[in-house]
Amino acid sequence: MWEKKRIIVISLIVLIVISVSLTLIPKNTNKSTRDNIVNHEMASNTKSVENSTEDDEIALDNGATENKVDNKSSSQKIITNLFISMETKEFDNSINHLNNIVNKYKGYIENSDISYNNHVNNNIYKYAQYTIRMPKNSVDKFTNEINKIGNIISQSTSKEDITKEYYDTESKLNVLKIKEERILKILESAEKIEDILKLEDELNKVIYEKESITNEMKDMDNKISYSTLIINITEVDKFSNIETTKTSFGEKIINTFNNSLYFLKLTMENIIIIVIYILPFALIIGLVYLIINKFIRKK
Repeated sequence: MWEKKRIIVISLIVLIVISVSLTLIPKNTNKSTRDNIVNHEMASNTKSVENSTEDDEIALDNGATENKVDNKSSSQKIITNLFISMETKEFDNSINHLNNIVNKYKGYIENSDISYNNHVNNNIYKYAQYTIRMPKNSVDKFTNEINKIGNIISQSTSKEDITKEYYDTESKLNVLKIKEERILKILESAEKIEDILKLEDELNKVIYEKESITNEMKDMDNKISYSTLIINITEVDKFSNIETTKTSFGEKIINTFNNSLYFLKLTMENIIIIVIYILPFALIIGLVYLIINKFIRKK
C-alpha cells in the first residue's frame, strides 16, 4: 500500500515539474526573441544615424555619376581654334573690311597687333595679327567671307574635346550646391556656438570652391560657344603663287614667267636704289680725285 502511494506521489511531482518546465520555456524563449529584436533595431538605428552622412555622400556621388553619363550622351563639348595667314595689297582696306565682317557676325576682337615697320626687299610693309572670338555657328560664314579681303596662303583648324572634363566639373558643382543647402539647413537648428562656428567655416569653404568651379564652368562655356581665330595679315605688292597637284603645266609656266619678271623688276629697282645711295660718295670721291690729280700735274 505504501509503495503505491509513493509511486503516485513521485508521478505527481514529475508531472508538476514537466508542466512548470513547459510553461517557463516558451516565456523565456519569447522574451529572448523580443530582446534580440529590440537590440537589433537599436543597433540598426544607431548605425543608420552614424552612417547617414556617409550614405548621403554616396548617394550624391551616384547621382552625379548618373547625371554625368546622361549629359555625356546629350552633347559633346568641343573647343575650336582656327589659324589663317593671308596677304593683301591694300592693307588699310583689308583691316576695315575685317572689322566689318567681325561685327556682322556678332564676334569681337580679343587682341590686335599692327606693325608699320616690316622691311622686305628694301620696302616697308605693314603687318597685323588679330585674335578674334566668333560664335561657333557663324565661323563657316565668317571664313567664307574673309576670302574677299585678301589672298589666303595657309589655313588650319584644331579641335579639343573637353566633354569629360566639362561634365566632371559640372557634377562637382552640383554636389557642392547640395552640400551648401544641407549645411544651411543644419545651421538653422544649431544651438552651440562651437557647432555654429564649425558649420560656418565649412560653409565658407564650400562657397569658395563653388564660386571657383562656377568661374571655371563659365570659362569653358565661353571657349565652347565662341571659336578662336588667329589671323595674320601681311601687306605685299605681289600675291604668292600657291601651286597644288591640280595646277596645270601651263599655269606653272605662266607663274614662273611672272615670278621672273617680278624679280627682274625688284633687281632693277634695287640697282637704281644702290646707285642713288652711293652717288654722293662717288661724287665726293671723284671730286677728291680731280683735286689730287690737278695738284700732281702742277708739280
